[in-house]
Amino acid sequence: MSATVSDIAAPPVKPSLATRITTLVRDVGNLARDHLELAALEAQRAAIGLTKVLSAAVVVSILVVTAWLSFVASGIVWATDAGVSWPVALSVAGLLNLALAAGVVFWIKAQTGELAFAGTVRQLQRTVEEAKEELA
Repeated sequence: MSATVSDIAAPPVKPSLATRITTLVRDVGNLARDHLELAALEAQRAAIGLTKVLSAAVVVSILVVTAWLSFVASGIVWATDAGVSWPVALSVAGLLNLALAAGVVFWIKAQTGELAFAGTVRQLQRTVEEAKEELA
């Protein structure tokens, strides 16, 4: 058996400079698109989180105003009436509203972690680290 020309493996062809530049430009464009897409998705996620926090802030405001009105009404009733039932009832309602508002405030604090663009920052840090490794 004799070896034919097609049986002999051709040496790998080095890509030309123009091909390398074209590939580099395409890769940079793809990387930029990926980063922009990630930023857009995280902006959407942050907007949803902000909407939740703002909605909760409105609820807290309503509850605090209700508590304040309950305390004021309780003071008025207490001053005008010698009985205990109305003021105690209104005071308890006010304290319950404040307790509920405190619970919503803790929920708001838990939601603020979603507003930090953590994925974008993590991806950009990886990109910088990869570039440093390539230079080394």
